[in-house]
Amino acid sequence: MKSNQYTLISIEGNIGSGKSTLLKLMQQKYPDLRFIPEPVNEWQCINGDPSLNLLGSFYEDSTRWAYTMQVYAFYSRLKHWKEVLSDPINPEERHLILSERSIEADKEIFAVNGHKNGLINKLEFALYEKFYDWLCEEVFGKKIQKQMIIYLQVDPEVCHQRMQKRARDEEKNTISKEYLTQIHNRHEEWLLRETHKNTSILVLNGDQEFETDLKQQQQMFEGIDNFLKGIL
Repeated sequence: MKSNQYTLISIEGNIGSGKSTLLKLMQQKYPDLRFIPEPVNEWQCINGDPSLNLLGSFYEDSTRWAYTMQVYAFYSRLKHWKEVLSDPINPEERHLILSERSIEADKEIFAVNGHKNGLINKLEFALYEKFYDWLCEEVFGKKIQKQMIIYLQVDPEVCHQRMQKRARDEEKNTISKEYLTQIHNRHEEWLLRETHKNTSILVLNGDQEFETDLKQQQQMFEGIDNFLKGIL
């Protein structure tokens, strides 16, 4: 009899590292997993109104919108996680969820970075931590058995080049190499320098373009297959 708990697998990495591409490839390879993409479209169009673009507002005036952005990003991720965790569990299904970034990354990467850089003040960060801890416990409860992380490690310079190539409107001339370096460093501190209990971490080098390179994809999936061995 299968457990009624889930294993969470998240793809972590910098802006422009290739997380969406890797998620798409993993959807093709493991179609029976449950997938949660990053809800960027919700940040760009609050309540369906494209004039209410929170992501664009954040990049234009980070000091004004950093706290608001983190609160809404956390809320939107949590909402999607709750929808998945609220679905009835079929004993015949694999209880695996693959997400593009995790709820934890919202705090450890972006909220922490905003706080360290003075974009989120001490009071705002204290409030954020308060409802973050409470809501995570309320939503996840005892439904999470294990957490696994695939860290797509990419040089910030490569991320910047990819961002220029994809040219998302909010990112044009607003995201600097310095900011990408900060986000890279937060990932390194969180995933490689901190102790993680009950969490398995796979580090994949994503410097080389892999979206259309089948050989590179094969090499990456050799590591992923081995990492997920025993749960697939």
